[in-house]
Amino acid sequence: MATEQEAQPGRLQGGQLRVIVVSIMVCMVLSALDLTIVSTAAPKIVGELDGLPYLSWLFNTYVIVAGVTTPLYGKLSDMFGTRRLYLFALSTFLLGSALSGLAQTMFQLVAFRAVQGIGAGGLTVLTITVIAEVVPPADRGKYMGMFGSVLGVGAIAGPLLGGLLTDALSWRWIFYINLPLGLIALVAIFRALKLPPKRSDRPIDFLGFALLAGLVVAITLVTSWGGGEYAWGSSTILLLIGASAVLLVLFVARQLTAPEPIMPPRMFKVSSVTLACLANVFVHTWATVVPAFVPLFVQLAMGRTATNTALLQLPNILALMVVSTVSGNLITKWRRYKWAPVLGTALGVVSLLLFASMTPDTSQFLLMAYMALFGIAIGLCMQPLLVAIQVTAPEADMGAAVAAGTFSQRIGGAVGFAVMAALFSGWLGSRLATVGLTEKTASADSLGSLSPQTQTLVHQAYADAISEVFLWTVPVVAAGLLISLLLKNIKVDEDVEIDV
Repeated sequence: MATEQEAQPGRLQGGQLRVIVVSIMVCMVLSALDLTIVSTAAPKIVGELDGLPYLSWLFNTYVIVAGVTTPLYGKLSDMFGTRRLYLFALSTFLLGSALSGLAQTMFQLVAFRAVQGIGAGGLTVLTITVIAEVVPPADRGKYMGMFGSVLGVGAIAGPLLGGLLTDALSWRWIFYINLPLGLIALVAIFRALKLPPKRSDRPIDFLGFALLAGLVVAITLVTSWGGGEYAWGSSTILLLIGASAVLLVLFVARQLTAPEPIMPPRMFKVSSVTLACLANVFVHTWATVVPAFVPLFVQLAMGRTATNTALLQLPNILALMVVSTVSGNLITKWRRYKWAPVLGTALGVVSLLLFASMTPDTSQFLLMAYMALFGIAIGLCMQPLLVAIQVTAPEADMGAAVAAGTFSQRIGGAVGFAVMAALFSGWLGSRLATVGLTEKTASADSLGSLSPQTQTLVHQAYADAISEVFLWTVPVVAAGLLISLLLKNIKVDEDVEIDV
């Protein structure tokens, strides 16, 4: 048994801590906003810059670059310290925002979104790492709960703010809006975040980073292209899946042999780090599947409007925000985190069974209740699993461990959704074939041209296929529940004991 270090000089209290927390939460809001704020402005952007062929890259570039750089930031923070990296990440994000607003062609905008992504990749992982460095373990649950609420605010505000800014001013303001708040946060962090720098003579694992970058790119392209630009069984998608598998094997082999690996295998000797990362994979599969397939059910199985779909997100996000805050405070009060993901995944199983029981006649009230239950369950899982990593990871590998936790969330969401989307496509295709239709002839655009009787059959086909998705996600969440039960019920305090 090894004991985590006692309170460190970097730990802050009072006004200085509040300044840092508010500043890094602002950074997280901006980073979360830019994942979704582009969606409602995309038609105006494409029209003005004549960039329809590059529309998918407007979104994918930001996601890919942010995902690729996240583990590198985590490792570099362990080797050279967090403060300078955070200032670099935020400055780069703001530079990318300013350049994106000034873009004159679609190619320029995509390139400047990549600059934004370089900064955004550091903001999430370094924010969590900063919390681990300046907040005592006993109080981290409260702050991580605030972190979860902030992400909820970003998810709600992104599309709404994007639409308002585009209509009232210009699509360029969806990027310019980052500058005033971001610059204030940058100055505050520069003045208040006083963390000692670190030095390392060890070589940076650039080969491991390159392999991981290739893996992230391949996985992102599979999930964004599969079932849309390319069929799931197409040679392009199969080649990308094969490349993902090869890159994964090569990356693991590199981490086992590199002098200073980007994801040190030694940190996975701590059972809570390994189990929390595994649980993240399953939880984020579920967290991605439900928001993707419930709107499909509402519009294509129930025949309701996009407005009805949008309203369903409100109880989900509001419940997530409230529960993230409350559960974080309870973790701080009780000094225990295990109860939260255990309860959350158990409720997740219940929510999936309820979603699977939906029919085309299910009421809007029940749908909103189910989405609220889903938000409660997710709010109990996401941040507490990162708390488990924060309070048990070896101090020397804190950044890399936090990055591994963040990366496992991304991988779970991407791979899990890709698998479920592929299964859904097969199930839907077979059901539609029985009535002589295909996914193209039964799409939302062409559904209105079908006879009422055929529309009813199509609605039922979508309902059955999506219900299958929810049922097959149940064992995924059940696996997350089992892994959460295996977490050690460690007391979150200054004298945390790390089982290696």
